[in-house]
Amino acid sequence: MNERDGIYDITWNWPVFLSQLFGFAVIVGALVKWIAPQAKAMMHRSQHAIREQLEQSSQAAARLAAAERAFAEADAMACIEVARIHREAHADAERILAELRETAAAEVERVRRHGLDHLQQVRRQLREELGHDLTTTVLDRAEFMVRERLDSPGARSDSIDRVLDELAGFADELPSSS
Repeated sequence: MNERDGIYDITWNWPVFLSQLFGFAVIVGALVKWIAPQAKAMMHRSQHAIREQLEQSSQAAARLAAAERAFAEADAMACIEVARIHREAHADAERILAELRETAAAEVERVRRHGLDHLQQVRRQLREELGHDLTTTVLDRAEFMVRERLDSPGARSDSIDRVLDELAGFADELPSSS
C-alpha cells in the first residue's frame, strides 16, 4: 500500500473476514438471546411503571381537583357558617344588652324604692324623736312655769281654790242616786 498511488489497495482476506463475521454473528446472537429479552423486560417494566405513574398522576390530579372543589365548598360553607355565627352572636349580644338594661333598670328601681322606704323610715323616726323631744321640752317648760307660779303663796291658794271649784262642779253634774 502506497500513498503515492493515491488509492489504497484493499484486499480481501476471506478467512479473516469470515471469522470476524462469525464472531459478529455470535455476539449478535448472544445479544439477541440473553441481553435483548432482559432489555425488553426492563423496557416493559419501565413502560409499565411509567403507565402506572401516569395513571396515578391522573388520579392524583382528579383527587386534587376534587379536593380543590371540596375545599372551595367547605370554604363557602365556612363563610356561610361564620356569617350565621356572627348574626347569632350579634343577636345574642343585643338580647344580653337588653336583658342587662332591664336588669339595671329593675335594680335602679329597687334601690330607689329601698332608698325612699329608708328615707320615709328616717323621717318617721326623726318625727318621733322630734315629737318626743318637743313633748319633753314643752312638759319641762310647763313644769318650770307651773312651779314658778305655784311657788308664790297667792298662786297656791288660787290653784287650790280652782281645783276645789272644779271638783264641786263635777259633783253637781253627777246624777244623784236617791
